[in-house]
Amino acid sequence: MNDASTEVAAHVATQLIKDTLAAAYAPISGYLSVKQGQFIEKFSSYCGLVHNRSSLVRTLYSKNKAVPLEEVYVKTRFLQGPREFSDNDIINRFASGRRIIIKGNGGSGKTVFLKYLWISRFLNIDGKIPILIELRRLNDLQSIDLISFCRNELQSDMSFGKGVFEKLCEAGRFEFIFDGFDEVNKSSRKAIERQIILISEKYRDCCILVSGREDDRFSSWSDFEIFSVSPMNYTDVRELIEKVPFDKKVKKKFLETLKEEFYNQHRSFLSSPLLAIMMLMTFNENAVIPSKLTEFYKSAFQTLLTWHDATKDSFERDRALSVDNFRRVFATFCLITYYEQNYEFDEHSFRDYLKKALAYHSLSVEIDDVLNDICESANLMQKDGLKYIFVHRSFQEYFAAECAMQVISGKAEDFLETFSRRDRDSVFAMCYEIHPELVFDKFFERSIKSARSSGFLDQSSGGGDKDFWLCESCQVNFRNSEDHGLYAFSARMQSNECHNEFARTVDLARRVSGKPWDENPTSWIFDAMLHSTRRAAQNTRMKRGDEEELKVVVNIKPKGYSFSIRNTGSTNFSKEDTKKFRAKLQSFFSEDLKARKPEVEKYYKEAAEIFDRLENDRRQKERSIDDILGISS
Repeated sequence: MNDASTEVAAHVATQLIKDTLAAAYAPISGYLSVKQGQFIEKFSSYCGLVHNRSSLVRTLYSKNKAVPLEEVYVKTRFLQGPREFSDNDIINRFASGRRIIIKGNGGSGKTVFLKYLWISRFLNIDGKIPILIELRRLNDLQSIDLISFCRNELQSDMSFGKGVFEKLCEAGRFEFIFDGFDEVNKSSRKAIERQIILISEKYRDCCILVSGREDDRFSSWSDFEIFSVSPMNYTDVRELIEKVPFDKKVKKKFLETLKEEFYNQHRSFLSSPLLAIMMLMTFNENAVIPSKLTEFYKSAFQTLLTWHDATKDSFERDRALSVDNFRRVFATFCLITYYEQNYEFDEHSFRDYLKKALAYHSLSVEIDDVLNDICESANLMQKDGLKYIFVHRSFQEYFAAECAMQVISGKAEDFLETFSRRDRDSVFAMCYEIHPELVFDKFFERSIKSARSSGFLDQSSGGGDKDFWLCESCQVNFRNSEDHGLYAFSARMQSNECHNEFARTVDLARRVSGKPWDENPTSWIFDAMLHSTRRAAQNTRMKRGDEEELKVVVNIKPKGYSFSIRNTGSTNFSKEDTKKFRAKLQSFFSEDLKARKPEVEKYYKEAAEIFDRLENDRRQKERSIDDILGISS
């Protein structure tokens, strides 16, 4: 954008802000003590800031210069089961008051879509003010109060005194867009979850959308619709590459290569916006695109390391560390921070972690020089306000895996145990790609042996007397409302350690074998509970009110199950209604479990096959080494 067009855009944005705020003011002017001019003036600074932040995006190829969102945005699609939805479908559902969760892997485009959503809602002047909140910013607070944080973002108390923000919420004048639930500190997620649900229940006329990576807790937010970001298809990728402001000759060459067969061959990379851009950046330097994610990150690292300087003729930057030492130090930094679940850093913590990484490798260099290498030479991290953040968290994950497997491999068993319990990223799977024999010897050999001895695999042949469903009990608390009927507002699954370890081993074995994440028998119990309870309530025709609550518990046994149903609200359902409800629930639940039985048998059968494959691969590697060394068995 040139200066003239930037000035025009700024003028248009200013007018839009005034029009939007004027529309928001009109319906509530009767009970506000401030005049329209003051209302517009006070909220304009916030809206102007977010408009500027949302209309521009920084990318790997334009790290030092933001580009206009409208010039590079590719229409995002979403999935809900087999159904596909456009970005406009989601925006319209959000604007109509639906509660929405957008989930997707890192680099899938969630944050870019949320910026597009904010701009779209701001352009559609209907009297509501969209508020975009980056949830990771709550990590800096001593105590977390989400609604107060939103109010402070708008500076409404400072501008108007207490009470105005709440009145605006009650009048449905806000559209809350919460970005990055997965970036909230793990210790704070339960509190944030409660507060989001409370805002949803208290301010029914406000719109709410939450984004994040896959999280089991989302399934109990029954007031919310869940949508997954759909992977980019062949047409999407071509459009993205055509749009990005990149060297035209490189783009032309890349697009000539990017045929459907090439896309299908590299779908795992090209279906992600982040990785597709990284592939474009590395394409000119690599004749072959790696087939493994870890090999791809190696190539991407080398590209980023030289990218900044390659744009300057005959310029080679002085670096504090050799490339090999830099890689080891940065990988160690990533492992330490990932292990401690720190994803952004102030100046002090950034330097402290770097000191630890340098000390481990007995390297004595200036911290400022290393910091500069990371942020300027390699472009792996960048400053965002007062914080340092990874250009993308996937780099932290890759280098954490590389360090654990190749730099500090003596502690591999401890690291793998920790990584195995973080099931919403690819670190464990990347460890297996980097060093499959080490991962098998230090983790899978023991865990598969334990899984086999548990007896659960006998279920695949219809035998065994273990708990078929990997679950001891499922408790769901339901609330009855005029708008939604009986809906779940909290849930708790209870399994013993043997159940949990078996399911975890199966999930990890699937992931390292390239199988997509799949539900397990425990999640099917939960689905059956929700489905059968809603059907039972509808068939019982329970009257809808505001005070009725039910606690429904199913206790699972190897040969059957039993129900416990309790009224927990201030207004109880009648004994007659509760009796009918129980009978219907037992009938529908039994139907649901029977319908799921083939899926459960398939789950155990596939688990046994994957375990066999991993063990056979390891034995084959041993035989290959023996053959090379001439060792007879």
